[in-house]
Order: sequence, then structure tokens, then C-alpha cells
Amino acid sequence: MLVGLPNTGKSTAWNRLTGRYNLVANYPLTTLEVRSATAAISGVEWTIVDTPGIHGLFVQSEEDAVVRRELLRDPPAVLVLCVDAHALKQSLALAADLAGIGLPLVVLVCSTEEARANGTVVDLAGLERSLGCPVVESPAPGRGIDALRAALARARPAGVSVSLGIRQEEAIDRVEALLPERLPFRRKIAELLMLRDERILADLAGVAPGWDPGPARVAVEEAAAGLPESLARTAATCRDRWVDDIVDKVVRHRGAQGAAFAETFGRLSRHPVWGLPILAVFLAVTYFAVVHLAGWIASGLAALVTDPAVRLLSRIIPAGFWADLLIGDYGLLTLGLFNAICTVLPILSVFFLLFALVEDSGYLPNITVLSRRLFAKVGLTGSSIIPLVLGFGCKTMATLTARNLRSRKERLIVVYLIAFAIPCSAQLGLNMAILGSFGPIAFAAAVAFLALVEVLAGVVLNLILPGDEAGEYLQELPPIRVPSLRGVAGKTGHRLLSFLREALPVFLVAAAVLFTADRVGLLGALKSALRPVITGWLGLPVDTVDALILSMARHEAAAGLLLRMVSTGALNASQAVVAVSITTMFVPCIANIVSMFRVLGWKAGLTETLAINVSAFALAGVLNHFLLLVGGIR
Repeated sequence: MLVGLPNTGKSTAWNRLTGRYNLVANYPLTTLEVRSATAAISGVEWTIVDTPGIHGLFVQSEEDAVVRRELLRDPPAVLVLCVDAHALKQSLALAADLAGIGLPLVVLVCSTEEARANGTVVDLAGLERSLGCPVVESPAPGRGIDALRAALARARPAGVSVSLGIRQEEAIDRVEALLPERLPFRRKIAELLMLRDERILADLAGVAPGWDPGPARVAVEEAAAGLPESLARTAATCRDRWVDDIVDKVVRHRGAQGAAFAETFGRLSRHPVWGLPILAVFLAVTYFAVVHLAGWIASGLAALVTDPAVRLLSRIIPAGFWADLLIGDYGLLTLGLFNAICTVLPILSVFFLLFALVEDSGYLPNITVLSRRLFAKVGLTGSSIIPLVLGFGCKTMATLTARNLRSRKERLIVVYLIAFAIPCSAQLGLNMAILGSFGPIAFAAAVAFLALVEVLAGVVLNLILPGDEAGEYLQELPPIRVPSLRGVAGKTGHRLLSFLREALPVFLVAAAVLFTADRVGLLGALKSALRPVITGWLGLPVDTVDALILSMARHEAAAGLLLRMVSTGALNASQAVVAVSITTMFVPCIANIVSMFRVLGWKAGLTETLAINVSAFALAGVLNHFLLLVGGIR
């Protein structure tokens, strides 16, 4: 099992050991679920488990709880602790915790070359002597990981322990004696009980059904009363002293070679004045690349593939059912396959490439610091900001990160805002292409409107929802680094393959559903019923109903249809702004709705979903009438 602090290379190691791919990025909370795969190592089949980042066995987040439950339910044969050389102190604190459960341990130290370039040298041999277990260096991208494979065979429990003092250890002994013999890690569980971990009893109920925790609770209270200070304070002091002793032995500092620029760039990107121009540059580069480069590729594919294929098939297949099914307005080829491959895929290729560069540079978490003052106005503080930023990658995974927020009010606000006016990465790239067809003014108008309604929604929710204790602001900032081209290419390819695997069938099925609904008259009836709202209130062509239907499955499918409408002249600039706005705000995709229910419960999730849809139509209509009032966008 691979464990470690957030953003310490666990998924990278998992990818190399298994030959499979789990998404990696230079910011925390990339991995949210436990994932496993088998791999043959030295002729033996291993199950390699990737886990979310944790800070300790004392549960402070949902990720901590997930990993600890996994450890208790199915203790692994070997723990691999992934350590970032930049954050050795924090990782050693976790190592002290893991040493207490007695499992064979291997320490994998990542980013050592980068740390050396920045002036930090870790003596790996000295660290191995201090911990009493194998310590190996994670190789640079593109190299093998043979050292880790070899270390798995010689893994052994860490030969160290952090003593908490005679009276404290005796107190833990008394509690341990009351725990069932069948429990794993009894001493660590006793310590967690003494530390007043709120979730440990629930975890024990799953691995020791029928056990009565009453006597242990009484023993905890009696033992705590006999201690001069809280065990938590004593444990923190002893652990910090132990960590400092090891760091003093194994870490040397020398002149940095590349740290100055990275630190300066990170500081400027968080600055309230300079941070905004830096963000504007990133947006401008992405906009022009998507609109011009991706647009050029899409136009080339249309001229080389789509148009000749449609002309050929129109000559071969007589007009009627089969022609309509394949190359009609809702054709499996025109709306489905060619639209996905020749129109949408080139745009996503360029956008995903740029997005991966930004992710791996470590820039994204700095945006959360830059925006914290704004979001504080809508009742959001602390770690509630990072899920909003992650929403621009994948709204479903971003919603799941919100479960860590201790304030229910913050969870309700964050989940709503993620689902409401934040486009996921695929939709964002396509929206740029749609609006870029009419120039930067249309793009700026849509961005300004969506940003405005997002802030207004937050303000309203902050006012009407009952308040509770807000979380503190604590953001882990990864080092700014030059992205690995190999890693960026791999991530881009993974996302494009995911699009082809997951979204391409949706394009084909959606085309078939729309074709069938049109043939039987259902689509026409629906458009007639919605015409007053679509054409009157929203000012859009009635065929925009098709895009709204598609958005229920995949928002990029809806955006792909809008892009097709733009290319045929069915939408003008003002209509494109309104159409992009409502499809961004309209019902979240099914996967996102499921994640909303998981985080909030079905009642709150359903309420927010309905509120989002009503708000989408109301606000998009207001936008349409405002654009009519000012004479539209030219």
C-alpha cells in the first residue's frame, strides 16, 4: 500500500509499478479514492494500492478516515511511505505514526534531484539508518523504478519508536489490555483512543463486531485524569523532537541553483496586484491557442474528413431514413462520430495539453490564495477554496473534495457553486472555441457574466443558510516547477483516451436518441412546448433544446452541438454568449449529481439541483434582455 502526505508522488509510483495510469498533478487532493491493481514483481504477484494523501492516523479529514479504515480492514503486507524531499519534516511526522503499527515499511523519497537543485540534500543512507527500514530514491521521470521493486522484498518494520514518557506509556498499556486480541495495531488504537479520536470507535465496530467499548472508555477517562497534561500535547512535543533530531542528522543545506525564480513566481502569482496580470496571461495564452490553433486543426479535419465523407455518403445513400440516420441533422456520423472526433477532439487536445502544463507547474493552488479574499465575502474560507478551483478540472471530483469541509454551510455553498457556473475543463475548452468564433469581446462577456452570477449565488447562499463554525484558512502550496514534458504528454493522452472511452459513446447514443425522438415527433412536441421560453425569454433558436438535453449526459456534448450551430450560422454573438451561459449553469451531468448526493445527502442534493436549474433559466433570460437593451455584441 502506497501512503504519504498529499502531493508526494504516490500515484506516480503506482503508475510505474502497475503500468497503469492514475491521474497525477502538482497539487494536493488529486487522488480521492483507494485504487488497486496487480503487478508481477520478481516473479511474485503483488496488489499495489494507491491511497489519498493523509497527515496521520489520527483522523482530521475524510482522506485520513478512508486510508485508516483500509489499513484496519485489510492490513497490507508492506507499506510504502512516499516522501517529498521538500517536506521531509512533515513526512517524518507521518513516519513516526506509521512506525507505531509495526507493518513492514519502505520509504520512497521523491523529488530529490529538484531538492538538490534548490539547496536541500537528503542523506538517504543516513535516513535508512535512523529509521531502521529500507529507504530508496524515486527515479526521475522516464527511468525505471527497480530500486523500489527490490526494496519491497527486504521491507521490515521501522526500528524506531517515539516514546511518550513512562506515565503516558503505562496509560496506553492499560487501555490496550481492554482491546480485543483480534484487533490489528492494538497499541496504536489504544493511543488513538487516548488522543480522543472521534471516529476510531466507529472504525472498530467494523473490524470487531460485538465488542463492548464501555470499559475502554472508562479506562481512557481514568488514564487521562492521571496525566500531567493532555496526551495530544505530549505526543506532539515528543514527535517534533524526534523529527528534528533525524532532520539535523540527514539534511544538509547549500546554495540553491533554481529556487529563486520559482519562489519569486509563486509569490507574485499570489500577490493581490501582480497575481491578476499573471492569471490574465495564462487565460490569454489558452484562449488564443484554443481559438486559433485548435480551430485551425478542426477546420483542417473538417475539410479532409467530414466534408468529403458526407458528400460521398450523400451520393451513395438515397435520401430518406438511412441518410437521415447517418448524415442528417441528428446523424450518427454528423452529430455523433464526426462531431466528436473532428470538431471536439482537436479543441480538447490543445486545451488539455495547456491545462496539464498549468497543473504540473504547481500554479493552480496559488490561485486559491489569490482568490481567498473574494470568497471570504461569500462565507467561504480555508480549504473550501481549493474545490472551487479544482472544479475547472473535473466537477465531479471537485465536489467529492468538499466532503472534507467541517462546516455544513460551507459544504452547501461550495457544492452549489461548483455545479452552478464553473465549467469543467472539457466544457471550458469548447466554450472558448464557441465564443472565440466571435472575438474576445464575446468571450469576456460570458466570463464576466458567469463570474458575476457565481459571486451573487455565493452571497445569497451565505445570507440565507444558517451559519456554523467556519474552517481556518490552511492551504498547502506545492513548489513551482518546470513540468515534465513526458508527464504532460502522458496526462493529456490519458484525458483524451478517457474522452474517447466515456464521451464518444455518449455522442453516438445522444445522436440516436435525438434522431428517434425527432422521427416519432417527441422532440418537435418538446420544442413547441418550450418555444416561448427558449425563443422568447432566452432569445435562442428553438434547436438549442437539443443542447440542453445533451448537457444532462455530458456538458461537452452540449458544447459540441453549440459549436456545430455556430459553424452553420445558427447562433450570433449575443446568442452564443447566452447559450454558453445557460449550458454552463444548467443541470450538472449525472456523475456530478451523484457526487452531490454523496456529499450532501439526497435531499440537499436534489434541492440544490432543482435550484440550479431554475436559476440557470432565470439568469440566462436576464442576460438575454440586457444584451438586447445594450444593442447586443458585435
